[in-house]
Amino acid sequence: MRVILSVLFVLMAVCSMGKQADTIKLYYPINVATLATASIRSIDSLIYLDVLRPGKKIGILGYADYLGSAESNITLSEARANNVKAYLLQMGLREDDIQIVIGRGEVSRTDTTSKEGNATDRRVDIIPGGFKVLPKPPVVVKKDTVKPLINLQQVKKNQTIRLNRIFFYPGMHKVKEESLPVVDSLYMIMRDNPNLKIRIEGHICCVVAQNTDGYDFDTQDFKLSENRAKEIYDILADKGIDEERMEYKGFGKSKPLIWPERTEEDENMNRRVEIRVLEK
Repeated sequence: MRVILSVLFVLMAVCSMGKQADTIKLYYPINVATLATASIRSIDSLIYLDVLRPGKKIGILGYADYLGSAESNITLSEARANNVKAYLLQMGLREDDIQIVIGRGEVSRTDTTSKEGNATDRRVDIIPGGFKVLPKPPVVVKKDTVKPLINLQQVKKNQTIRLNRIFFYPGMHKVKEESLPVVDSLYMIMRDNPNLKIRIEGHICCVVAQNTDGYDFDTQDFKLSENRAKEIYDILADKGIDEERMEYKGFGKSKPLIWPERTEEDENMNRRVEIRVLEK
């Protein structure tokens, strides 16, 4: 009887999707990565109904709630996602059917006071049809080692804060590894101040006179400063910061801190990202 009810429940969920595939959510107890019996029945029903089938791409994203450290939550969410993948392979799906498997760690929450965590965040999302744009792996934030980036009490509305240690590779919008702790600090400020809204402003160095912006070898366009600002925007969004709280804009070479640029240090100072506080 329970199996029949499980099939009927999944059928109702599938019918409610309409023409576009929806996300299937599987939930877990605290600190558990193994599939529950109810989740196995749900997957079996989806396979029976051809929602999940060989030849159709799927994505698998694992999550955790705020209980535990950032590192342990990444590990737990990865284990949950990989256990779902293993079961799907066992049930006949092919390795190349599974487009991506990511453990995204904890879901960002402003209220983290409950000792029971958040049950809706302890889950795996299965996305039938996969993704048009693949999600990025999460950036792990070590909560006990990240230092405060700014003192919001001293920052006025529309004031710009220069992020001194966010550097980029020349001609690219990828952030250098040494700068990731600064991005982590910005994430923690956004997470801990839910009313804060910002604009991420990108700047470049070393461009020739006829170009107002630089060439981005990653995207092959002349939007290097904008792409750098968007890269920070994307990292924060991937970590759970609401996109409605952020904007991004590129200013090209129009606002250098140092001119002329005589050294590599001068270039790094101009190859930068700044944060403008819109609301707090």
